[in-house]
Amino acid sequence: MSRDESEGAGVEEPKFRVVDTRRRFLSWFVPPAGVFVLGFVALLFAGHVTGPLQHITVVRAMIASKRDFFADEQVKRILLSHGYQVQVTPAGSFELAEAADLDSYQFVFPSGQAAGKRVYDRRRGKHAAGYRPFFTPLVLATFRDYAQALVTAQVARPQYPGDKPLYYSVDMDKLLTLVTGGKRWQDYDPRLSANRLLVQSPDPCRSYSGAAYAGLVAFAQYGHPAATEAEATEQARGIKPVLDAEGQHNDDMAPKFFVPEGRSFATVAVIYEHQYLTYQNRRLDNGLGLDTDRVLVYPSAQHETAPDLISFSPEGDAIGALLMSDPGLRRRAVELGFHVYSADTAQFGFAGYLAQRHIPEPATATTDTEGWLPKDAQFRRLIDELGDCRW
Repeated sequence: MSRDESEGAGVEEPKFRVVDTRRRFLSWFVPPAGVFVLGFVALLFAGHVTGPLQHITVVRAMIASKRDFFADEQVKRILLSHGYQVQVTPAGSFELAEAADLDSYQFVFPSGQAAGKRVYDRRRGKHAAGYRPFFTPLVLATFRDYAQALVTAQVARPQYPGDKPLYYSVDMDKLLTLVTGGKRWQDYDPRLSANRLLVQSPDPCRSYSGAAYAGLVAFAQYGHPAATEAEATEQARGIKPVLDAEGQHNDDMAPKFFVPEGRSFATVAVIYEHQYLTYQNRRLDNGLGLDTDRVLVYPSAQHETAPDLISFSPEGDAIGALLMSDPGLRRRAVELGFHVYSADTAQFGFAGYLAQRHIPEPATATTDTEGWLPKDAQFRRLIDELGDCRW
């Protein structure tokens, strides 16, 4: 046998294999498709995805500080489960009440009664249905050492005994005396700032909390609400130096107060109780524990803001009705720090929820919430004189 023949004997004939393209496609497609289906089902049950399975109605709304409620992811999911998505335009309460395009929204949600009354006045003869799902007190937020300085100054006291109380009560007449007297924080604790003892409040022309605080200051200084517009003008001029000493006003003090650098922005800030409780609840949700450095100070003349969601349309009516009746939304409102109107205190009780989370319950007043605010015309005159508001 020749060399060529012996080498050829070791070479196999080439083999051809037929590949089933359908099997190759399935081997590539099935695994990722299975992951997609499982993920979609999980999102569907979690309420994140409705897709083509449900029609979603977008509802346009202009909302003041209570827009935090509609920004909550759980609230969004519950509304989506009912087929609604709220598209929010943020605005201060009085800015909202005077908006030129007010009628282009399907509902509005100012934070206070005075702004709400202005909306009702502007909607006279048109559909304007009111829904009042919850309320929250106006409070002063500060830091423990500054609250203790107010205790040393004999204008405040802790609401309950203990090393680290979260809540204090303050006599507004006495506090205002310190403010107008030019007292400084170092007068009561040498470790504190040398700055003047002041309260930082939002812009009274735009924010209801800022306007309500101005009304509280006027009541503390004059002992009664203005009975006429002329008296409102006089009171405004009398308290204007107190508010001007604060410097430039913001729309909402809470975002600045709760950041890590909060002390540098405001030692005492006017906010709503629900904003503080939401902050504490989120800390607990993240495993951080209560922030015992930040505390609330409740004015002696408390004011509980009980705002109306004012609907201009059937879609707005639906949102208002859901906030009043849906158990999930009502329970979530309590979890976000609001007091909910309900006879079912076991399910929606404010105190019960705080107890579950081991958050102390603040003592709030049960007296007339508007006793120290002037009537609407006088209140608007007071605020306009203070801020030269462009309404």
